Amino acid sequence: MKIIIAIAILALIGLIGIIVNNRIIGKKNQIKQAFGSIEIYLKKRFDLIPNLIAMLNKYLAHEKETLLKITELRSAAEKASGANDKIKASNELTHIISGLNINVENYPDLKADKQFTNIEHELSDIEDQISAARRAYNAAVTSYNNTIEMFPASIIAGIRKDQPGTLLEIPKSEQKEINVNQFLNS
Repeated sequence: MKIIIAIAILALIGLIGIIVNNRIIGKKNQIKQAFGSIEIYLKKRFDLIPNLIAMLNKYLAHEKETLLKITELRSAAEKASGANDKIKASNELTHIISGLNINVENYPDLKADKQFTNIEHELSDIEDQISAARRAYNAAVTSYNNTIEMFPASIIAGIRKDQPGTLLEIPKSEQKEINVNQFLNS
């Protein structure tokens, strides 16, 4: 009888261990999925930048140096590996784009161009989507961190040597939405 009770207790502990382990794996996969969403939106932004540059090139030949820098940063951001590296490269790109000093008032044809207006709206939408994806990523990381730090999952996480995830913290100076009108006004 004692053997049956001992086996039942061990089986229960094993079952709880399996359930907790699977929960931790699920939380890790949620982080990967959330980061995948960020990558999708960053890719959309990267794909839109050549259209913006082509449009601006049409009107602003003297701004070539800035446009070349944007192209270089776009390429560097696409080649970055790891979540934090990609976000850092993307933030540098956002910083450069928001720092463009071009005066739209001097380019009435650009201001009136429907393609330019569409690109401006797409950039704004993509920035909103990136922001939402970052929030979802941070929520997934927080959920994972809570899971691995709370009992009984902390025991399994310790055995698995799971480390807490890092939240995406964007410096305040880089938390600006891309506003084409803003960076085209000097």
